[in-house]
Amino acid sequence: EQAGAIQQIATNLDTASTSHLAFDLRKEIANGHELYGMAFDPGFPSRPFVYLCYIITPGVADGTRVSRFEVEQGSDGWRFRADSERILITWLGGWHNGGCLHFGQDGFRYISTGDGAGPTPPDLLRTGQDCSDLLSSILRIEVMTEDAGEPYLIPADKPFRSIENVRPEIWAYGFRTPWKLSF
Repeated sequence: EQAGAIQQIATNLDTASTSHLAFDLRKEIANGHELYGMAFDPGFPSRPFVYLCYIITPGVADGTRVSRFEVEQGSDGWRFRADSERILITWLGGWHNGGCLHFGQDGFRYISTGDGAGPTPPDLLRTGQDCSDLLSSILRIEVMTEDAGEPYLIPADKPFRSIENVRPEIWAYGFRTPWKLSF
């Protein structure tokens, strides 16, 4: 749910569906505001992680986050452990946040980011063609390995890896509010 409640729904063809609360962003994360994306680790459940993209506070420099949480099996279903949060990457929280999360077939994490501004005027922050920040982009990072204390790696084949003043996480740019992705 955009308000931050994540329900696990169990279905059985012979009985009614049941659900339980696996995570509640607004209760578990200080200043948790809205949930935008969720994806399980591609190795789940042997790698018991879930990735969430959420907003803590609109309008602050690191107001949008992508974090990894451990998932544990409880007596009634999964629980996302708030105390296991590992913040991977942040960007400006605003109106257009992006926030879609996918693992590609290449095993890398793809993350959409918006322009961080409201609907009018378009691209108020002029970030659609500015690659010195993470806004208005599709990011591509390697989250299975950490690098020199950073919670992710930059894949070697990134198109902007060695260009000065360009964030190496950027895979593609110029998007106003890419809120969904598909492969």
